[in-house]
Amino acid sequence: MTPTEIITTIIAASGGSAIIVAGLAAWLGKVWADRIAQSQKLHHDIDLDLRKRRIEVYSELWKSTALLPKWPMATDVTYEKLLEFSISLRSWYFEKGGIYLSRSTHTNGYTRVQDTLAEILKNNKSRQIISAEHYELVRCQCSDLRTALAGDIESRREGPI
Repeated sequence: MTPTEIITTIIAASGGSAIIVAGLAAWLGKVWADRIAQSQKLHHDIDLDLRKRRIEVYSELWKSTALLPKWPMATDVTYEKLLEFSISLRSWYFEKGGIYLSRSTHTNGYTRVQDTLAEILKNNKSRQIISAEHYELVRCQCSDLRTALAGDIESRREGPI
């Protein structure tokens, strides 16, 4: 074989390899792109299902916080009712919705409400109307909880322009 034939054979062989490598790379790229798309679709479907389930269980919790409205202020809330409220929150948590709370909503919403109630109820368990200070403290914690719930289901995001 002449040097020219050897060089031509090497170039042809390497060019053929390049085509094979390029073909394999394109095929592998498509396989990985398909897997990524399937994974994203799965996560999207899980997120939509979780949002739907949260809406169902969060609505009951949302309604229960109506015990302490800002406008007009309820005038019949007693410490005994606060205890009943705390117990109802606990029941909701273990029987229906606690599993759906995001970590931040659990920590910054639900737990803070329950901690505030526990602190207030430590020394007050009567049928006496709660103080304005206690009313406002629990009301604000309930408001923060509702804000966190709305954040979990993205109900307060702005609509499309």
